[in-house]
Amino acid sequence: VRSQIVIPKHTPITYIEKYDSMSIELMNEYKIPASIILGISMLESGYGTSKLSVNKNNYFGVKKGNLYRSYESDSASFKDFCVIISKKKFYVSLKNEKAEYEIWISKIRSIGYSTSTTWSPKVLYYIKKYKLYEYDQPKI
Repeated sequence: VRSQIVIPKHTPITYIEKYDSMSIELMNEYKIPASIILGISMLESGYGTSKLSVNKNNYFGVKKGNLYRSYESDSASFKDFCVIISKKKFYVSLKNEKAEYEIWISKIRSIGYSTSTTWSPKVLYYIKKYKLYEYDQPKI
C-alpha cells in the first residue's frame, strides 16, 4: 500500500487565518512587518501547498548553498526567515524607522532574495489584495 502525501487545501484566506498570529508575534519580536512575513510566505509557499512547504516545512524558499533548507515545523521556517532578514545591513535602519512595506520589499529584493523580475510585484499584490498591511498596525 502506497502512502499518499496529503496536500493542504489552503486558500489565501485560510492561509492568512492560520499564520496571522504567528506573523504578528514575529513582527513584535523582530520588527519586520507582518505584511512582509505573510506576503512573502504566501508567494513562496503557494499558500502552504507547494512541495517545498509540505515536504520540508520551508515557507520562504530559503536555501543553504544550492539546496533548500528543511525545517522541523512551519514556525521554525517563519522564525528562520526573520533571523535571516534581521542579519542584513538594511535591517537596522528599516526597523528603527518603522518603514512602509514597499520599502521592505525593495530592500529584500535588492539583496538578491529572488531573481524573478515579477517577485516584488507579486508580493505587493498579495499585501494589497488581502490588506496584509492591516496586520502591521498595533491593536488598540
